Amino acid sequence: MLTAIRELDGRKLGAWEADKGDRPFVCFCCQRVVTLRQGGILAPHFAHRPPVVCEYGKGESEAHRRCKLAIYESLSADPRATKCEMERNLGTVRPDVSAYLNGVPVAIEVQLSTLPLARIAYRTGEYRRKGIHVLWLPVYHRALDQELYAPRPWELWLHALYGARVYYWLEGATILPVHFRDYFIRVRGRTRDYQKLSRRKVPLPGTPLNLLTHFRPQQRGAWAERPLAGPAARLMVDTADRWY
Repeated sequence: MLTAIRELDGRKLGAWEADKGDRPFVCFCCQRVVTLRQGGILAPHFAHRPPVVCEYGKGESEAHRRCKLAIYESLSADPRATKCEMERNLGTVRPDVSAYLNGVPVAIEVQLSTLPLARIAYRTGEYRRKGIHVLWLPVYHRALDQELYAPRPWELWLHALYGARVYYWLEGATILPVHFRDYFIRVRGRTRDYQKLSRRKVPLPGTPLNLLTHFRPQQRGAWAERPLAGPAARLMVDTADRWY
């Protein structure tokens, strides 16, 4: 986690601006003491002391920290983004980055496969109940450059949630939408050959988009697309023309 509460005065500080002389620091989720870690290799951050029982103290990677810091810094430098905050405490949820983008309340969640699908669905529903539009952002990786790609279950869920595309973070406020086209394989049967839907998909990237220029708020109802289902949601979706 990149922010914590300074116990002395209750002020929320980022790890990049905190000083070890400000100790102790506590997690605003579980209220337990956390340790400030600042070094030359890893991004400054706060770490829970073992045993870790807090949901927000488990499994955050260096890539996750650097991604949400880059998004936060990019939005903070743009006048179209206001009230920008990292790890805002909203009770039942705590978005990686939140802000008003062109006047719209938005929660940005960076997803690097450590969060179970059930938690993604739960948080999506919670943001709707709080009147906030959510944008889930996995990080783009080289496997998506191949002709065939095997999406993880949560990627397929996001694909259904956002209307047949997944939004991958590239850098700053730049997002790449990717559509997954079905791929069929030919199978030899006992009496005839037939086609079978493959677990792999054909990734079709669109044009890189700017988070503050090419996205708009949208509401959608609860949905069920076998074998997937999801709650009603407030989303940020792109305004680009369909490319697939």
